[in-house]
Amino acid sequence: MRKVLISTSASAPIYEQIKTQVRSAILSGDVAAGETLPSLRQLAADLRVSVITVTRAYNDLVHEGLVRNEHGRGFVVLEVDPTIASGALEQRVAAALQELLIAARSAHLDIDDMHRRLDEAWRNND
Repeated sequence: MRKVLISTSASAPIYEQIKTQVRSAILSGDVAAGETLPSLRQLAADLRVSVITVTRAYNDLVHEGLVRNEHGRGFVVLEVDPTIASGALEQRVAAALQELLIAARSAHLDIDDMHRRLDEAWRNND
């Protein structure tokens, strides 16, 4: 699984940031069914957050049906229907685009500037 990154200045709570990133990793296939997530203590130590914060994120993923807590193994990723995964990822992209549109209009950026910025970001993210 890719490294989870959190921001203390983001508007989303830290547990939500963790949950969103782990969910995306599962839905995109970066973390396969049967794999275990980092332990609560390990991820909390890596991120320098409370174990309670990581527990809340993981428990939310359990309630979403993406992972289950197995005694002795930790949180194990469950099989996800590819159609559901694809739809969830597309919804995330749509929400991000809506947020980008609002921010771009507030900053008085035109569509050509946004195309250029998106192309640049796309190339630099490979």
